[in-house]
Amino acid sequence: TFYNAFNRLFLQVSSNGIQSTPLNLATYWKCNASTTDVRVDYKYNPESMTVPSMLSNLVLITNLPFSHRNADQTKAYWKISSISEKSENGGSGSLRAKFELSEGPSKPATLAVQFISEGSTLSGVDVELVGTGYRLSLLKKRFATGRYMADC
Repeated sequence: TFYNAFNRLFLQVSSNGIQSTPLNLATYWKCNASTTDVRVDYKYNPESMTVPSMLSNLVLITNLPFSHRNADQTKAYWKISSISEKSENGGSGSLRAKFELSEGPSKPATLAVQFISEGSTLSGVDVELVGTGYRLSLLKKRFATGRYMADC
């Protein structure tokens, strides 16, 4: 049936640069012998979506590559409930952290980001029923991050 055949449509989208990504990121690391400072600048990009929609459940995670006995204590993460053009500063801001090290210096690491968005697509893909044999009562548009990374 139509529902079973098109229950979920998964697409892989390749970025055409910073203008096509819904969340633009820049990371900065300052690694000294006794401290590591990390700053993440982010900016919501409504132009990347066919209909600008909120990004929600944002999680930004990075490893702090220095020796430590407990691996859970070598990760830093930030959670942001949502970002849109209606957010403070139009959805842009900075996240900062400073870590004191017993052994250093550390090295810059990759930042991994996760989020979802309901009500829009990045590709512009849409569905149109042609003919009278089927009826479409609900169409949901959603995208979520797969591998979304930022390096220095």
